[in-house]
Amino acid sequence: MELKSLVIVAIAAVASATPVDKRQQGGGDGPYGPGKYSTESSLGSHTIYMPSNAGDTKLPVLVWGNGGCGSDGTSNSALLQQIASYGYLAISSGGPGQQGSTTAKMMTESIDWAVANAGKGQYANVDATKIAAAGFSCGGVEAYAQIWDPRVATIGIFSSGLLTNQTAASHFEKPILYCMGGTGDIAYENGERDFDNLPENTPAWKGNLDVGHGGTLFDANGGLFGKAGLNWLEWIFRNDEEAKAYFQGGYSADGWKVETHALDKLEPLD
Repeated sequence: MELKSLVIVAIAAVASATPVDKRQQGGGDGPYGPGKYSTESSLGSHTIYMPSNAGDTKLPVLVWGNGGCGSDGTSNSALLQQIASYGYLAISSGGPGQQGSTTAKMMTESIDWAVANAGKGQYANVDATKIAAAGFSCGGVEAYAQIWDPRVATIGIFSSGLLTNQTAASHFEKPILYCMGGTGDIAYENGERDFDNLPENTPAWKGNLDVGHGGTLFDANGGLFGKAGLNWLEWIFRNDEEAKAYFQGGYSADGWKVETHALDKLEPLD
């Protein structure tokens, strides 16, 4: 899979996303919703998603890379508003409706900003000791680049896989979630190869749905890709038993074709 092809396919998927005016109303079905997005002058060219009614709930952090490494920070708002509504701070590279391209460095900037602002002002409830990096397509490659950052606890790969240094996964030790779109997903072979290359003791879950590149990310609340992603965060950051059960067999009701890797070695942070 070449980077150019991956970017073109991802951009085509983004073009079918929900109109901006509907996204601005907020979304997600979580108890702290709706999840809404905004921008911060102290973090230019990024989009910040927060729950509207978090109360005193501690908010783990998700940093996100968009399909095609595109700069529209609302292109995956269905997913990110859903996650925010369950009590998370999510930061997408790129501003709302912004054009251009992102880089892995921008995701690192999101992490730096979250760490610097956690516990302050409107971000008083943000828990920057619990950070995940994830992304779709080219954005997944950006997420992989964060795996060496000691502040990042886990990685989420959505229709993506390494494009260069293709044996790097043999050195990955942090828990990884793979949500892939089956053999019709342009990133299928890359994701399969990365999963197969993981070290023996690296916890990982890989699920395939025959839905193609990007899967259900643009469905309401991110669809089944969003469901798996949220459960992964809930298991790792909140040690939620229902979320854990999803990866121990609950996924079968959703039609996932699954392979797992050392899940017994996954240690939640809560």
